[in-house]
Amino acid sequence: MEQSSEIIIFFGRFHPLLLHLPIGFLVLGFLMELLSRKEQFAYLKPAIGFVLGLGAISALGTAILGLMLAQAGDYGEDLLFIHQWAGILLVLFAFGSWWFYAQKQKKSDLKLQRAYLGSLVLMMLFLGVAGHYGGSLTHGSNYLTQYMPNGLKKLAGIPVEEKGPKLIENLDEAVVYTDIIHPIMEIRCNSCHNADKKKGDLQMHTREALMKGGENGPVFTAGNAAESEMIKRIHLDPNHDDHMPPKGKSQLSDEQVLLLEWWINEGAPFDKKVAELEADQEVQTVLLTLTDPNANKTAVEILLAEGTTAPDQEKLNAYVQEGIAIKPLSNDTNWLQVTLYKKDPVDEILGRLVADFPEQITWLDVKDTPLTDEGLAAIGRFKHLTRLRAEKTSITDAGLAHLKNLEYLESLNIYGTEVGNEGLDHLAELPNLRRLYAWDTQVSREGAARLKEGSAQLDINLGYEVEVIDSLTVKVLPVANQE
Repeated sequence: MEQSSEIIIFFGRFHPLLLHLPIGFLVLGFLMELLSRKEQFAYLKPAIGFVLGLGAISALGTAILGLMLAQAGDYGEDLLFIHQWAGILLVLFAFGSWWFYAQKQKKSDLKLQRAYLGSLVLMMLFLGVAGHYGGSLTHGSNYLTQYMPNGLKKLAGIPVEEKGPKLIENLDEAVVYTDIIHPIMEIRCNSCHNADKKKGDLQMHTREALMKGGENGPVFTAGNAAESEMIKRIHLDPNHDDHMPPKGKSQLSDEQVLLLEWWINEGAPFDKKVAELEADQEVQTVLLTLTDPNANKTAVEILLAEGTTAPDQEKLNAYVQEGIAIKPLSNDTNWLQVTLYKKDPVDEILGRLVADFPEQITWLDVKDTPLTDEGLAAIGRFKHLTRLRAEKTSITDAGLAHLKNLEYLESLNIYGTEVGNEGLDHLAELPNLRRLYAWDTQVSREGAARLKEGSAQLDINLGYEVEVIDSLTVKVLPVANQE
């Protein structure tokens, strides 16, 4: 019996594959009937019966497959009942329209004509009902209005919902399940496990449904996330049949998984607040993003995410036509990256670029070019510069003084230059500098250690790893070059 049921459901899975056939045929037949009443489209009349026949037969096959699919029990009974009967009535009126069309071709009768037109209208009515409720079963009952513009919602009298994640104002007072866990399930799980659709006989839209579990039993084991079915499925290979969410659906982020595991390990409480549960540093770090999305981001990450004004496209095209490598960081950003080469008059080009794009250039590569301190003066005016590669150039300690106002500079490469400890002193004022590549320069271990003392997050690569053990001692270990 179980094997027979699986075969039925197997064939039922072809229902979504075929359902567009009858929709296309029946709508086409209806339109052809309307158009053929005009003289210029009279040539369509002989084909109407053929199209309606194809529509009726494909509708019957689709309905049979739909009834098979319903045996899986994955859908809400109320919506499924309406969808099923609308589909059955659609099939009946599709065959009725086809039959009436054939009969009226044999004899001209006013009653047949009226029956035919009435059958066509009812066929289209049930086609719309079946399609709407089928969409509700698949995408949720609000699928038509979910992404409706707010202006249209107001005109239609539909409540306007706040889009995007709702930030928590008071984290300690937030109820863990209501304010943190349920919203995660709402956007990642409930599209398949809700009141209208219950894959695996599991619903997750309410706490009662979640506690009830599905056909495989409880979805979580309070106090033990590792042994919880829900967590096990989340960690399966994405290609595994039991991986959740299924392949093709939006997946849970690492932070969302961490919060689910934390909630379950803390006993899966439904009424406790954040302040009442134990949370390690990793969980606390993620929780902070629920009050401020930028809580754990660096100033550079925030800057790049916020974006900048659009560059002048005409000027940008002029540089490209000149042969200068300047382009956006990605297709959906206004940030620019520039690469200059040994053949380019670097100092002169930088002077022009800073005049045209002082805010948009954030990555600059001028390695192994005739760059001088004059060019560094121009570079120092790119207010949003985050990465600079200036290795194997003629820059000096004095030139680095021009970079001291680059508050977003995060990565700097001065390998193979004459820069020494005095130049490093200018870099001490850069608040976001995280990576400095300075091997094969005049920078000493002591100078690097002194700069590193002022910024614990700064990684200096001299071709050696420099670690300050105390104020007098420097430990040096060889490491591989990073760029």
